[in-house]
Amino acid sequence: MSHPWRSRGEKRTIAVEYQPSESILAYLTDMRDALRMALVYAYVMAREDNSRLPGPIALRRRFRDWFYSRYGYARHHINPVCRNGVALLRSYKRRHKRLAMRIDAELFKIEQGNDGSVSVRITLQPFRYGYITFTPRHKRWEEYSRGRASELLITDRRLFITFVTSDGKKKPLGSRFVASDLNFTIDSTTAIKQDDDGGDDGGTIKLDSVETEPIGRIARIQNDFSRRRRRIQLHVKNQQKRDKKLRATRGRQRNRIKDALQKLSTEMVRENPGASFIFKRLTGIRENGDAKRSRKLRTYLNRWPYRMYQSMVEYKSPFMTVYVSPRGTSTECPVCGGKVRHPAWAMSRCETCGADYGRNRLSSLAILLRGMRLCGQPFAVSADASWRLMRDEYLYAPAAPDSRGAGWTKEAANAPNENVYTKYTFEETVRTSLARSDTPYKNQTEDAALLPRG
Repeated sequence: MSHPWRSRGEKRTIAVEYQPSESILAYLTDMRDALRMALVYAYVMAREDNSRLPGPIALRRRFRDWFYSRYGYARHHINPVCRNGVALLRSYKRRHKRLAMRIDAELFKIEQGNDGSVSVRITLQPFRYGYITFTPRHKRWEEYSRGRASELLITDRRLFITFVTSDGKKKPLGSRFVASDLNFTIDSTTAIKQDDDGGDDGGTIKLDSVETEPIGRIARIQNDFSRRRRRIQLHVKNQQKRDKKLRATRGRQRNRIKDALQKLSTEMVRENPGASFIFKRLTGIRENGDAKRSRKLRTYLNRWPYRMYQSMVEYKSPFMTVYVSPRGTSTECPVCGGKVRHPAWAMSRCETCGADYGRNRLSSLAILLRGMRLCGQPFAVSADASWRLMRDEYLYAPAAPDSRGAGWTKEAANAPNENVYTKYTFEETVRTSLARSDTPYKNQTEDAALLPRG
């Protein structure tokens, strides 16, 4: 099944007349018969569920045994059959006698011939293909065919190819950079690009602010519906009624989570006009070693819809969104490059800097530096005066509990941490680093230039 966020460009469809071969006609006939049987399965499932139509995925679970035992086609062909069956039943179409079938992009390939002809190769069975050859005469063929072919509709007379095209314009880079670390809170570090000469290339990068946005509402929704599902499973004995209530509960939870994320992402984009957002690429985070060892952590990771939030911010923002690798953002100090330890979950202790930082806020700073480096805007934190002014806001606040429980407030998290004990002053930190290090680290020259003379 195609992902709902897969096709982001504009779509253009081209109709082509062709002469079908025997294999294509046999395929279309089999798919028409399969579509009729899928309609029967969907109708029976709707009758069993109080006239509620099933979705394509639910229909596929019930229908796949019949389909795989009867046909030897590639297994992906069941997806358009189920999708078209549900669509036909939903739109009350009774006449489905014509030879027509929609095919996903995974099942066909467009090949260009040397004589100007175009051949469409359709995977009928593993290592067995059907070919449709034609000469393109559409006036927009050269323009549209540069895009990615996303869907194919074939009948006994015509061929409809849908291409995903774009206008070729990429989102520009913003004058602000907002890097967010997505955990049980959203910690964001903002930097501003100030043009020195009024040009697009020159400019000075300055740290502007660091904020923590709690997401307790999302966690409350998830925990509330988890308790509801548990009560339904324990107390509702009728299986059909239990399945119906559980399905309705999952739908309400999904709608409330999406509503909360829509409001959260809209607020983030509106509060940061002209900003390019920087996120960690969190693919595979649910399969890491820590999640496998901790059941509680695995539960929170499976519930946290981080990718949905990132996608909402990406399509709402008119500026470029950057994704960086998460490797080392919590173990390497972005200020001096030293190794960071974690005596507590919310604490990042750097012996070189001689300070205890808030883990999520320091991670957002590391994400900011990586994203700006990818955008061609390298920024040395320790050599900048804005870091010296904002350093206290990154320090660990012992009064704030790690789990963001009772007694924690947003104002307390955003307030400067004046009472936090630090081992060294800024000048002492740089001198200690220069004295201990046998090899220069990446920002050593800039740090040494900040020391007072004499």
